[in-house]
Amino acid sequence: MRLTRLQAVELLARLAAAKRGFQTPPEILDYFRDKNLKPAFSWLDVWGQEHAHGFTVAGVTETRVLSEFKAAIDKAIANGQGFEAFKADMQARLTPHGWWGPKTVSDPTGKWRDKTVDFTKPGRLETTFWSNVRTARAAGQWNRIQRTKASRPYLLYVRSTAERKRPEHLGWAGTIKPVDDAWWGTHYPPNGWGCKCSVQQLDGEDRDRYLAQEGYSEDAPDYGAADYVNRRTGEVTRVPRGIDPGWQTNPGLSRARTLVTQLSDTLAEAGADRAQETIGKLWRGDWPKAMQKMEERVHLPVAASARAAEELGARTEIVAVANDVITKKAGKHAAVDVASFGLVQSILDTGEWLDGGNPMIRHVLAVIGGVHWVLAIRRSTAGYAQVRTLFAATARRQAEIRRREARLKSERE
Repeated sequence: MRLTRLQAVELLARLAAAKRGFQTPPEILDYFRDKNLKPAFSWLDVWGQEHAHGFTVAGVTETRVLSEFKAAIDKAIANGQGFEAFKADMQARLTPHGWWGPKTVSDPTGKWRDKTVDFTKPGRLETTFWSNVRTARAAGQWNRIQRTKASRPYLLYVRSTAERKRPEHLGWAGTIKPVDDAWWGTHYPPNGWGCKCSVQQLDGEDRDRYLAQEGYSEDAPDYGAADYVNRRTGEVTRVPRGIDPGWQTNPGLSRARTLVTQLSDTLAEAGADRAQETIGKLWRGDWPKAMQKMEERVHLPVAASARAAEELGARTEIVAVANDVITKKAGKHAAVDVASFGLVQSILDTGEWLDGGNPMIRHVLAVIGGVHWVLAIRRSTAGYAQVRTLFAATARRQAEIRRREARLKSERE
């Protein structure tokens, strides 16, 4: 079989890397090291895209033990170590903590009964190792793909090298789509526990050559989707058939979201006063404008409000706004621009809160600088306070909203 030009270049690159010694691409290490520790009783506690910014090991509820896992995986990724080296390292790390062998752990929420975890069992430890290594590699590769997509704008889904191959994954093998096609948002591998599928980046010439051969297509088989209910949180997620629940995300796409989420977590831990000060500085700079232009959807912290958390039953005091909401509202309302969302803190602090009887939504009316503002915040399905809308109105419009919310509350009582 004749090598394509792209394959020849990649082969030369691998040979050069072999000569100078293995070096893990920085994108892979950055992705993994940016994760925050998320102790969890069950793998369901950290769900879907949360894995892009949270490091967890099912059953490890102690932060000190979880940090040992992260350090060992970090070492393995950085040095190109395999599972056996990782296993030996983990034995040395877990033994002093009393975690090398059967260990009874309790559910911090009290929802489930105690269970026994045992990381001396190769299957359990190996799943932890390869799941983290493969997602980190995939995220790093996605970062490189984004940098080079101008010259190589297509991706080819490559069949798994695993001994046991899922039939749906075999069906997707040979699919060629543009890098930014929405399909890669759910089907970018790995697509399940133990999945070894991968992608290959192509230029236009390689794409045309492949499509001229049997077994390659721009149309991926659609096997449908099913609703999956997270037994821990009750969250319902639509998952394409053939993808294991929890793996229906692209770890690389969540990179910017990871950084913003980490910022929000840090602000939530800092307390309202410090969080408000930091958020104020951010909104006086260029950061919000840069985030608004990103293709990826991210939620930017815009305020810290104890009242918002109490009224909505939110998980933290941080109130966020999605970058696409900023774009939509700025395009719809003449008096609204990116800077307008920097007023959310003042609106929450000084405004009139309206209770329309819906525990997940609150409207707040305020007059700032002679402008009448209407702000709506909501509790997301994940339990966070988010801006639903913001617009400049008139005193008459505010009065109409006040009467409407009062009527709605009366009807719901």
